[in-house]
Amino acid sequence: MIVRATRLMLAVGMAGGVSAIQAQGLDASPPSSCRAKPGITALVDSANGNSRVLVRFAPDVSTNSDDAYLARALGVLTADRIRQAIDVDVRSRGLGGGPQQTDASSAVAEGRVLGVRFVLVGTVRHKDDRSIVFWRLVDARSGKEVGSGSISQPTGAADSLVAVMTATLTRAFGRPPFVPPLQDRLQTRSRKALLSFLQGLAEIESFDRSALQLADSTLDAAIAADPTFIAARFRMAELSLRRLEWVEQRSAERVALVRKGLWSIGSVLLKEPRNTRALALMGRLYLHSGQPALALPIAAALEGLAPTSAEVIALRAQVLRSQGNHDQALKTLRAANAAVERDISALMVRADLERRVGDPIIACRLLNRAIVLDPTFAPAYVWRAVVRSALGERREAWSDAEVASRLGRRDWGDLTAALIDLSVADTMRVKERTARYATDASLAEGGWLDLLMRAAVAYASNRPEQAQRAVRAIDCGDPRRAQLVREPLLQALRIPPGCSETRKPLRAAT
Repeated sequence: MIVRATRLMLAVGMAGGVSAIQAQGLDASPPSSCRAKPGITALVDSANGNSRVLVRFAPDVSTNSDDAYLARALGVLTADRIRQAIDVDVRSRGLGGGPQQTDASSAVAEGRVLGVRFVLVGTVRHKDDRSIVFWRLVDARSGKEVGSGSISQPTGAADSLVAVMTATLTRAFGRPPFVPPLQDRLQTRSRKALLSFLQGLAEIESFDRSALQLADSTLDAAIAADPTFIAARFRMAELSLRRLEWVEQRSAERVALVRKGLWSIGSVLLKEPRNTRALALMGRLYLHSGQPALALPIAAALEGLAPTSAEVIALRAQVLRSQGNHDQALKTLRAANAAVERDISALMVRADLERRVGDPIIACRLLNRAIVLDPTFAPAYVWRAVVRSALGERREAWSDAEVASRLGRRDWGDLTAALIDLSVADTMRVKERTARYATDASLAEGGWLDLLMRAAVAYASNRPEQAQRAVRAIDCGDPRRAQLVREPLLQALRIPPGCSETRKPLRAAT
């Protein structure tokens, strides 16, 4: 699964051609299309080319599963740290399919296409009780090697490996050493806890239910092996939120996920009460608790602690939207565009709001930017397919639907493509794509995006009863359920006003 997603990174990045983002991150007088301009092959956006990097690690030829997990972790964690340390864009990261994908010349060629300044590549292998990383840092413009070397650390000292990789890039950018926050330090004396954490990290960015459940069990094992392992607790909270947002709609499971997420992030805040990332994550978990008002004091406190943080701005907008104040949420995001364009969550919220007020071109460019930040973020392809279809760019929309299916879930690709088919009245193709999604079992397993797309396809096919069934399957505790009345894809569909007696709102976890 990891390799499948990573093999697509370059192709996906190339498919997401991005128009130049001008004043306030967007062109005030946008052209009539969301396509990239002819002749432009690089991903262009408002970030300066001097502040872009490509990070790629892979296991060595003679490797084991631990090496693969460590290679993935080095890519993800190094990317996260350098974003915080020097405020750069990471165009590609994580695990390659093998050492040939971390060859410096091929990586530099990829880096030039993606418009990066530096390329950091490396291979990981295990020997005795040590991990050995061979790395190279190359200037993508000149092709010259800036630095290279090898690092050998005990298997349990993965944090030292990440620190060296981060220091290599911060020096290249002429920045001072970076001290990572508590939740990003791999500080544990338990080898079992570390290896379980690395395994969980390998699956935590999936959209597949079984993969996320595996990540949950491995992070549980890491915490059980070392209850003081703060990085594992923070990732557990992130995982709980991801499952709430993209996978789970069953009421009892959502209650358990909210509790687990709050318990996990609470452990981080006990160590660092003013940790803005942890507080923002707690606020987003409270939004899923069925009592979104509980997120209000957190958002207010964060505005005093870090008013320009993208995570804080995104939380504020989400709280406003949960209160039905969509216009103010959009104004908040537009006013803070410079911060918003560096955060996927904020970009996705703003793109959704722009789409709802009738600005599909602006929404499409925001989704372009989200894909630049993370070429494997499948929901961005789903929504870009929707807005591209509205703009008449159906060929590109079908392509995005296919990518969403490969990176995310087959359901997303089939249902999004079916919605595009309906725009050209290809009802036979719609039936072929959607036959498997009309069952009760399929509805029971659907997450928010699955159910919304089912409802949209059914409604556009003049089957309002099936659309209503999909809407009723969305849990009452999901903060996005109330937003369906403003959803353009459902237009005048009569949304059920309340919940059945068996689907009561969630209670906030304590």
